[in-house]
Amino acid sequence: MPKEGEDRRYLVIVNPVSRGGKAQEEGVWLINRLKRAGVDYEALFTERAGHAEEMVVKWAEDFDVVVSVSGDGTTNEIINGIMKVPRADLKLAMFPAGTADDFACNMGYDCKDKEQALRAILGDTYRTIDLIRYGDRYAAVSFGLGVDSEIADGAYKWKRFRIPAYFYSGLRKCFLEDRKRYHVRFDYEDQTFDDWVLIAILCNAPLFGKYIKIHPEAKMNDGILGLTIGREMPNVYGLVLFAFACLGGRHGFSRKVSFHQVRRMRVECKSDTYAQIDGEVYKFDAGRVIELSVVPMALRVLVPAASLRNKKLPFVAREEPPEPVQLRLIPRREGVAEDLELLSRRVKERVERAMEATRARRGGFMRRERVPAGKQQAFDFEREERRLVRRASRFLRKEMQRG
Repeated sequence: MPKEGEDRRYLVIVNPVSRGGKAQEEGVWLINRLKRAGVDYEALFTERAGHAEEMVVKWAEDFDVVVSVSGDGTTNEIINGIMKVPRADLKLAMFPAGTADDFACNMGYDCKDKEQALRAILGDTYRTIDLIRYGDRYAAVSFGLGVDSEIADGAYKWKRFRIPAYFYSGLRKCFLEDRKRYHVRFDYEDQTFDDWVLIAILCNAPLFGKYIKIHPEAKMNDGILGLTIGREMPNVYGLVLFAFACLGGRHGFSRKVSFHQVRRMRVECKSDTYAQIDGEVYKFDAGRVIELSVVPMALRVLVPAASLRNKKLPFVAREEPPEPVQLRLIPRREGVAEDLELLSRRVKERVERAMEATRARRGGFMRRERVPAGKQQAFDFEREERRLVRRASRFLRKEMQRG
């Protein structure tokens, strides 16, 4: 964290294909606003899976905040990159632009409110959260096994339809396809579970899949993880429990569902098993063993100031630890790496070209629309800005496709 009176330096990472390409529009909006605010920032677009993590590891040590303009998958990459950077005071900020945005929702962001996200990014309010560690990697929200992961995998081809794609995939699994069975063994807190399951999710936060409270009591800063186990059950009964889970996590009445609290856990997949880690789908072969544990107070995340007063969010009341004081054996660079500066300049120039071309086509950003005589109509700056950004994003997308 910079000293009082010094400006923070931001590394903005945009996944332009997130939310069916909508994230590129969100990125253009944010870059335009940061430029107008005179903020010291560099901006980058990801080009492939894993690219965001590579960027953070390579360049983030020279920054104070990494901003994720993406969904949960790319945010997970950024978090894994931050955990490899030797700076304890490096913070994460969110500009939600994904399908479900589970992480941002659990942190108190309104995923439809750009201005709120911008204020959080530029503000000083933060929370320190736990992370799930599996092997040498990390997850912020969930590590799940079972049918939810299979549904997410089935929804991938229709992902442009966002949340409805998951419901459609789930209904297909229930009524039109033969559902796979999952045999797992869990060893945790001196207990053993060895059986067939429909779903099993290790949670750092309660909200899952945007609407589902899979483990209602999970907290993101209590040093404990919530484990929800849904045993093997008929499809229709599982669909009923899913509906209750969407109604504030009321599925715990069923004997087929159990809640547990764990700090460390060993998972053995005794059959081929689908898995989802912060929304990204994987497939584990039979015999795969995973060691999981909680990493308390692992990551600082900038949040909206109003979220600290929201008692419905998954946090226990606690005083934030003081900012770490680090001994820097190598002085921090005043500028940025030449290769980063070059890449960022290209992104900024492309965005500015797209904005200027769009302004020219619309006859100027501040142009008022004609209204009938005798009527008054206030100029809606925000609506005009959204139109400008939307058209600029389309222009930018076509330019990038041309290379």
